[in-house]
Amino acid sequence: MVSRLSVGRRPYCLTMSRMRPVAAIRALEELKAEVQPPSTSLRSSHTSWKARVMAVLVRSLGKDHDIVKRFESVRYGPGIVTDRTPQSSFDQAFLGGLSNACGLIDAAIYALGLEVGDEPVDEHAYDPELWTHVKGLVEDGEWGKVASQTAIFVENHVRTWAGEPKDRSGSNLVGKALYLEVFSDSSDYRLGAQSSEREGWRYLGMGFAQALSNVDRHRIQKRDDARRYALGVLGLGSLLLTQLRYEHEDILKS
Repeated sequence: MVSRLSVGRRPYCLTMSRMRPVAAIRALEELKAEVQPPSTSLRSSHTSWKARVMAVLVRSLGKDHDIVKRFESVRYGPGIVTDRTPQSSFDQAFLGGLSNACGLIDAAIYALGLEVGDEPVDEHAYDPELWTHVKGLVEDGEWGKVASQTAIFVENHVRTWAGEPKDRSGSNLVGKALYLEVFSDSSDYRLGAQSSEREGWRYLGMGFAQALSNVDRHRIQKRDDARRYALGVLGLGSLLLTQLRYEHEDILKS
């Protein structure tokens, strides 16, 4: 979101970063809880509360979103007021407005939930360092970037842990060649206890590199199953890191 401010005659643009859906959902749930149960005693804190809700809605959905506009226009007082309007009318209107506002918060939470998927991602199912690297992308639903960053992160870690293996020209090994070297039968970092296991892990690493080293983020984002695909890549990358830690944590280089 971009806003313009004028200082003298010179305009300045201020860019406001978008709030991540998961963080916005959490904040909206907490704000809704502040006015539960609804009560007329909340009038004293209502101005602050509405402003804070608006801040989250605008940061997460954008100021032009229908839910944001409807929330901003919620009325908390009776439509027509005279000197004979009873206090009960003010109370009823305030509680009605509060109810409408909470309904719109629920709608915003639902809309934001669609962006991150219905099923929560279990962060404990993945390698901790890898998860920390892609967590923000997962929360934002940037599935193409989740896949590509997983491939980059895993290859970089394998290379670093194995001591930066080189090819004959002295350049760092990359992609298929890296996994072929690191997981070879003669390598200290090979995986598996038997020859067939070691071969399987070696081919798994080589396949991971060949299939994902040039991940096209835009192509993945167009897939109907982009989320499932990205989490599959994340799981496979995590598996390689987890097995390396399990078998060789004592010799992995930082």
